Amino acid sequence: MDTLYGSREVVAQLPGTEAEVKNIAKLLVGYKVKTTALYGKDATELSVKQLNSPSILHIATHGYFLADVDQVETTKVLGVDVEAAKENPLLRSGVLLAACENVFDPEYHAAFNAENGVLTAYEAMNLNLDNTDLVVLSACETGLGSVRQGEGVYGLQRAFLIAGAKSIIMSLWGVSDEGTMELMTLFYTNYAKSGNKQRAFNNAIKQLKIKYKEPFYWSAFVMLSR
Repeated sequence: MDTLYGSREVVAQLPGTEAEVKNIAKLLVGYKVKTTALYGKDATELSVKQLNSPSILHIATHGYFLADVDQVETTKVLGVDVEAAKENPLLRSGVLLAACENVFDPEYHAAFNAENGVLTAYEAMNLNLDNTDLVVLSACETGLGSVRQGEGVYGLQRAFLIAGAKSIIMSLWGVSDEGTMELMTLFYTNYAKSGNKQRAFNNAIKQLKIKYKEPFYWSAFVMLSR
């Protein structure tokens, strides 16, 4: 899935993500893998929350990690109460989905029981992914998290593992839109052929290194398994 964030252009669109998802969907269909792709306004927070253990979940969008919540001067940041975010690291990272731009207005309050377009790590922890083999977070900074004494690293990686995912591919810093698209296409091509996700990921990195010598284009992504 990829997203359309809103009509006011508060959040930059990612033109490479739609091409990325379409390439992957076409590739998987060619290998007779049942695929559902959601684009633009259909890639909503609710659609993610309603998923029932897909074999692979691929999300191509913006990710975020709020490292300096103590310096925020408003009561809310990205739709989350600042005081709550200070106490709960799982509220400080997430991904942006369709129609999320309202959360960048500190005065915005979502209607009761309505989704605001931001999937936090706290919410991701409650997804139904018990039979999900792989989650791919094709977004900036999705691998980052907050460290608590004695608790390890929190964030999206912890959330998706708790939700049931067997493995996760995610990024540790801002990534190139174009490089990410190529990496993901290579990964799925290799994975569809071999059925071995770790080998497919390693080979995709090696292939991308041939085209891009600069590590920025391929070194941000990691695969984690439990």
